[in-house]
Amino acid sequence: MKKQAAIVLSSILLLMTACSSQPNATAPETASPGPSESGSVAPEKNIDLKVGRYSLPTWGYPEGDDFANNIWYRHYADKFGLNVTHEWTSLQSEYNEKLNIVIASGSIPDMLMEISTNQLETLVEADMAADLTDVFNEHASDLTKEILYGDGGLGMNSATFDGKLMALPYMTSVIYEPSLLWVRQDWLDNLNLPVPQTIDDVMAVAKAFKEQDPDQNGVNDTGGLAFSNWLFDGITSLTGFFNGYHAYPQTWLKGDDGKITYGSIQPEMKNAIAKLSEMYKAGLLDPEFGMKDTPKVVEEVTGGKYGITYGRNWNVYMYGAGLEGQPEMIWTPLVAPSADGKEVFANVGTTVVSYYVINKNYEHPEILIQLLNEYNEMAYGPKRNDPEVKKFFAFEDGQTIVEQGHLSLVRTLTTDEATLKSLEYVIEAIEKRDPSKLDEALTETGKYEPSVAYLDGKGTGYMEYHQVKGFQTTIENYGTDRLIPQAYSGTTDTMRDKMGILGDYEREMFTKLIMGAEPIDAFDTFVAEWNKQGGGQILDEINAATQSN
Repeated sequence: MKKQAAIVLSSILLLMTACSSQPNATAPETASPGPSESGSVAPEKNIDLKVGRYSLPTWGYPEGDDFANNIWYRHYADKFGLNVTHEWTSLQSEYNEKLNIVIASGSIPDMLMEISTNQLETLVEADMAADLTDVFNEHASDLTKEILYGDGGLGMNSATFDGKLMALPYMTSVIYEPSLLWVRQDWLDNLNLPVPQTIDDVMAVAKAFKEQDPDQNGVNDTGGLAFSNWLFDGITSLTGFFNGYHAYPQTWLKGDDGKITYGSIQPEMKNAIAKLSEMYKAGLLDPEFGMKDTPKVVEEVTGGKYGITYGRNWNVYMYGAGLEGQPEMIWTPLVAPSADGKEVFANVGTTVVSYYVINKNYEHPEILIQLLNEYNEMAYGPKRNDPEVKKFFAFEDGQTIVEQGHLSLVRTLTTDEATLKSLEYVIEAIEKRDPSKLDEALTETGKYEPSVAYLDGKGTGYMEYHQVKGFQTTIENYGTDRLIPQAYSGTTDTMRDKMGILGDYEREMFTKLIMGAEPIDAFDTFVAEWNKQGGGQILDEINAATQSN
């Protein structure tokens, strides 16, 4: 089966990594942007839709609402006659595993949400996914087409197999991807320390936070640099640390010779690992990090154990309710410090987070397109700032503004240029306390009111304001000029068979190297073994594919 051009993006939101498909075919010739019907033709009434989806314990609901009974589901019933029920649910941290089990069983709900490319490929190969080509062409609104083709069609191509559109991509922007250094400013102030500007500064701050009672509670209960055994996820990640050494883990890079290689096997990685091993030996890393996943580390960060960690510009948002009610916990986002004083670049994915799929046997595949049209119109259309529309994305709970746009069954985000401009409008509005330009922003406008309330001491808005600070740091230091995207975003035959095993081997070896269970020079052995176990073949296949295009 000939796979299409694909995109990979670590989940900007949500701890899922998408792998992609091959980049050498074309999108369905009729599924291109252009004049279309409004896309607002309502399906027949009284339609049942069974879904499987995840939730987070930090999600809030207005009084009387819950996960299965919310403003979005009621709107779907009123407008489309759609009765949404949960065939199954899971916590977000367990969602990927649950998806794999459900897909392997051969019995999937009417709609699957936010699945990876590997999972999409499995569904297509098993003939379980509906062909959406015709219903997309018939029902997609102009706005939906504009957004989904905002990256030049790469995302839509990645969901296309043998000329058939088999899923809709959940699109996002690489602006959300760079890994920043997040430091507790209140701890720096307590110890009279400046913000770290170099890797050595990071080490010094981690040492001070571990040894000098930065929370001033008189108890030796704080640690150094926090990260999880996942190493390169978006929230408690080491990616920014490696970027400081001009290393780009888990990234396909184009070399000076024009050939593509793998970032995790480059010499710069060895230098960064050596520094981490030095920090581990000095007691500045958790001796048990190899056994702690991201949710556990997040729990420790919100519990006040750690005050320095790397993560994306939305990092604080994922800390959730654990940070609310702790006004003393002030986080400062910084561009990832450099090891040698040279500019730091950030490795990023591209534009597809995941995919939405309709069961081949479901009688109303058009409903997926209709729901995405509705979301896009409400989120990005002319009426997006109407009070009656805004309540779908946030509600007031006392003095707190609680987001609920994620309860929509189908979502997508604007592409890089629109996102960047929107974030600039939001940042300016908060700085000037003037929301007049927010009407021109297509996204993130919901951050304004809670952020201003937080700054004025009239509400929480903790997460929203600190998220905006992360956006500002990204824009001012990275923009779109200092980002290193994936040089290849397809899936080769050997990659499909071996990349999971190689990824496990990579994390295992890096963990051993950091903890001193293997000498640093064993990195060279890792590189040789990575190539021997299939990595070399993958690179050969990637370069053959790219050179033939």
